[in-house]
Amino acid sequence: MIKLYGYPISNYTNKVKLALLEKGLEFEEIRTPFSQDEEFLQKSPMGKIPYLEVDGKYLVESQAIIEFLDDAYPNSKRLIPADPFEAAEVRTIISFIENYIDIPARRLYESIVEGKTISPETVELTRLSIQKGAKALSRVVKFSPYIAGKEITAADCSAFATFQIINDHIADWISPNPLLEIPGLQAYLDMMMQNPNAAKVDKPKSVVMKALKRLRK
Repeated sequence: MIKLYGYPISNYTNKVKLALLEKGLEFEEIRTPFSQDEEFLQKSPMGKIPYLEVDGKYLVESQAIIEFLDDAYPNSKRLIPADPFEAAEVRTIISFIENYIDIPARRLYESIVEGKTISPETVELTRLSIQKGAKALSRVVKFSPYIAGKEITAADCSAFATFQIINDHIADWISPNPLLEIPGLQAYLDMMMQNPNAAKVDKPKSVVMKALKRLRK
């Protein structure tokens, strides 16, 4: 059986979890945080989550995992389109979300995960970076109704997992939310929450996020 190692507040764990659910693949979810312990690094060389175990072998990096799932289980729903141009569009959207929105937002995550104080300068830099990324993303998304077109794809797995986590706590520092400058994004997220698989991903994430916020107060 496929084993998914990760944690509910990791958007990359949730990206892979949503992909597994959408593909209808049986898997066991094993909660584990990131680690630099040697035993962990034997399975995930950068000490990151998620990682996947399949038949005693380990895979890392969320995008590589999803591409593997499409190739290894061809009879399940494809999350990377077969058409080369459409596949490139999906990968582009994922790249924009993860490089130009998620990475800047992580400057703020430290205050929740590590209890660090965030300076006003860092907050403003983060706001400007997310705003720039959001404007770029708005030029490539489709929302018809899914983020890359008519069918749910890996881009939706990335978008839903990432935006839900950012939206959970960005208002603590930045208002208005620059992500909502993307026309149609809120309606899209509302639609995704009606997806039973997305709801299964969101529920445990929300529980852990609320617990972390209580500890921070």
